Amino acid sequence: MNAAIVIPICCVCNRVREHLQPAAKQEEWNTLEGFLRTHHISSGEYRLTHTYCPVCAEQFSTLGRANAQTSIADRALSSPTIDAAAVILDVFSSVQKCDLDMLVRACPTLTWNQVFSEVDRLSRAGKLRLNYLGHGQYSIELPEHSSLPVVAQV
Repeated sequence: MNAAIVIPICCVCNRVREHLQPAAKQEEWNTLEGFLRTHHISSGEYRLTHTYCPVCAEQFSTLGRANAQTSIADRALSSPTIDAAAVILDVFSSVQKCDLDMLVRACPTLTWNQVFSEVDRLSRAGKLRLNYLGHGQYSIELPEHSSLPVVAQV
């Protein structure tokens, strides 16, 4: 069995990299069909390896830098202003018991991860109580509304 020719193909635009010629200073990227036709390669003689062409790589890195800067700015603005514990405990001023999904819906300014992490922290601090309902479901309530005895926190 002959070794297959490995052809680098951009995973975004599906253009393939031409073999770098000694006189060429810049890579050339063409269509796969054109590459196969130019080099007289049949369908069973090659394998594709995924990469990014320079144009797509630049677009991807520009988008990544823009998202990173936005994310950092958003965190700087939102972190000090949102007190997750206060938002969650405020829900229990009008509800005695709920499950995690209901609590997430009642806290639209918080992400699911923020709610989950804060419920975990508040339950360890004894400010919320989790009751196992079975099948991976828990109810969440304030300790003073619970019919179960308070368990010492470790």
